[in-house]
Parts: sequence; structure tokens; C-alpha cells
Amino acid sequence: MGTKSGAYQDVYIKREDEMVSLKNDVTDFCEKYIKPVHPKNWDWSTRDFDNPDNDPTVAEARAIANVVYKDLHDEKKTDVDLSTMNNVEAIKAYLNPKSKHEAFNMEEFAFALKVELEHGKIKDVNVTNNHPFLTAMIALAHMTESLTYYKRLKIMEAEGEIYEILRKIETATTGKEKWYKELGKAELELTEARAGLAERLEKMDDIPPLEIIGD
Repeated sequence: MGTKSGAYQDVYIKREDEMVSLKNDVTDFCEKYIKPVHPKNWDWSTRDFDNPDNDPTVAEARAIANVVYKDLHDEKKTDVDLSTMNNVEAIKAYLNPKSKHEAFNMEEFAFALKVELEHGKIKDVNVTNNHPFLTAMIALAHMTESLTYYKRLKIMEAEGEIYEILRKIETATTGKEKWYKELGKAELELTEARAGLAERLEKMDDIPPLEIIGD
């Protein structure tokens, strides 16, 4: 596991008419919502997310999305008032369990959770304490600016990797064969990432346009 340094700021939210501290709620939340769909290694407070085998699953993403969707639908007035989120109607449509693109959306959401876990215990600065709900809030904050954010992120990362590999090839005096193999892998990842974005754009028909664009 990564370090536990960094100042974690507590957040409270209403759950079943009680204000709950999310700082101390990780295990309780996971036991209630994650364990039913992921019985083994279900506690995100102790799960080793440095290991790719422990990435959030689609089933876990769906369970978390359902909690957020219910909060948005109910418009709970709490210290974390999700109804004030920018472009909330688009986010609700994205998380809607009855969306005809639900399976695609949840696969994407699982990836988004994986990315934003870097704000938890696997990095030096712990912001979320690995809480699934707070991790989801970071992901959705990006999606309020662009629902294609995570598909475009994959493209950007692949392009950046290709650029660095090409620099290695240009400067290496030996071992270029290894880097050419890595270049082939990165180019394949870029092709797949571009295909993923194209599919995302095709599956926006049940999501309303963003009301607020830009800062």
C-alpha cells in the first residue's frame, strides 16, 4: 500500500436521516454497498489498489452509482448537496440504472473510479481516504465538465506514452528493440482509446446536453 500521509478533510452527508462522517464511514459504506457485489476483499480502506487485480469492478461501480443516483434523485439537502452539482440532469441520465447504455456507462465509471483512487491512500496526499462515495464525487466533478472526460484521458495518456517512448528510441544507444515493442503496445492502446471515444460519442443519445459549459 502507499503512504498514509496528507491531511484528510472530513465530510459529512445524510444517510437514513443521520449525518455520517465519511472519514470514519469507509468500512461501513463498503460493507453495506460493496460487500454484496464483491464478497472478497470488499473493504476499500484496506484493499491494495496498487495491484491492478484489485481495480474497482463494474459491479462495484454500479453499486456506488446507484447510491449517488438515489441521492441526486431524492435531492437530499445535506452538507454535500448533490442537487447543486453543475449539469446535474446530464449526470443523472449517465447514472440512470435504466439507461439503454447502462452497461457501457458502468464500465466507464469503474475506470473513472480507478483513476480517481489516486486521491486516496495510494498516493502521498490522501484526500478521499479511499471512500467510494468521495472517489465517485471526484469522477463526477470531471464529468460535469465533459462526459467524454475519461475516454479522452485514455487517449491523452496513450499519446503521452508514445511521445516518451519515441524520445527513448532517439536517445538510446542499445536496447532499442525493447522500446520498439513498447511502442507497438502503446500504439495499440491509442487505437483502442480512440475507438472507445468514438463509442462514447455514439452512446450519448439518452444524455441531455450540458447546461453549463466551461468554468
